[in-house]
Amino acid sequence: MGGKKEKIILTGLRPTGALHIGNYFGALLPFVKMQETADKFFLMVADLHALTTLEDSKNLGQNSLSLAMAFVASGIDLKKSVIFVQSQIPQHSELAIALSMITPVPMLELNPTYKEMREEHPKNNNLGLLAYPILQASDILIYKSTEVPVGKDQSPHIEIAREIARKFNNRFGNVFPEPKTILQKEAKIFSLQEPSQKMSKSHGEKTYIALFDSPDIIREKIKIAVTDSGREIKYDEKNKPAISNLLTIYSLFEEKPIKEIEKEFEGKTYAEFKKDLAEIIIKGLAPLQKKYKELEKKPAHIKSVLEDGAKKAEKIASQTMLEVR
Repeated sequence: MGGKKEKIILTGLRPTGALHIGNYFGALLPFVKMQETADKFFLMVADLHALTTLEDSKNLGQNSLSLAMAFVASGIDLKKSVIFVQSQIPQHSELAIALSMITPVPMLELNPTYKEMREEHPKNNNLGLLAYPILQASDILIYKSTEVPVGKDQSPHIEIAREIARKFNNRFGNVFPEPKTILQKEAKIFSLQEPSQKMSKSHGEKTYIALFDSPDIIREKIKIAVTDSGREIKYDEKNKPAISNLLTIYSLFEEKPIKEIEKEFEGKTYAEFKKDLAEIIIKGLAPLQKKYKELEKKPAHIKSVLEDGAKKAEKIASQTMLEVR
């Protein structure tokens, strides 16, 4: 009888600057839950992936440290998780080169995410963008990950990783497990100024709540957030997208059903609702901000965490590359 198969999860974020509340509910909090269910949990600061669309890399090092601090501040347990910076593990790039030799170019060109990224970053239509899924496959396969949690937009990349793993195994022997896609339930948080667009820092500072915004900035951003015609505080994505977005944010922070919030604010004005919402966000982010500020005073500690994570990650990556070679 074989033993229970290890559950190995790899996930991460690109260190492209300020994190916002969409990242908090869509990534950071789910990461904290994932570490509890995995036998091995690898959390990657994906700095090489950031280079594909980054026009100015001078802050990349600091952004990488800040992202690692945000991981720890949000509740990542260093006894259960391995946090590391992608570029510090040379085997990621080495395996990516090897995998590129068996990856058909048309498969990359037909990747729907490539088309979207090209349109979003017209000045950065580079080879790194086209080959992004190969490096991502390398990230996943180097640790023999069995599960990869992603949003719907990234699921084509995991299918490519599965296909690359199959091709490699068929040609060279059974080295890699085919990773399973775990579709993450996305936190549907939209822009504060344009509720038809997902919340993103690329749309301007007034459009998102950053995790480390001060209370006054949060109050101001919520105060000037767009609302809909009419006065009713009611969830209706089609006819009232702006107030529906604000109700979603309220519901996520308070962990309260939207119907309950609607009843609470029946007969009240948008201004009253927004005032309460701002205070709820401030209160909800306070513990994270407090922990982050404590970590900011100890940069040597975070650097040590990343060095330790790199050692653990590289040990496994080196073993995998011995099998690949």
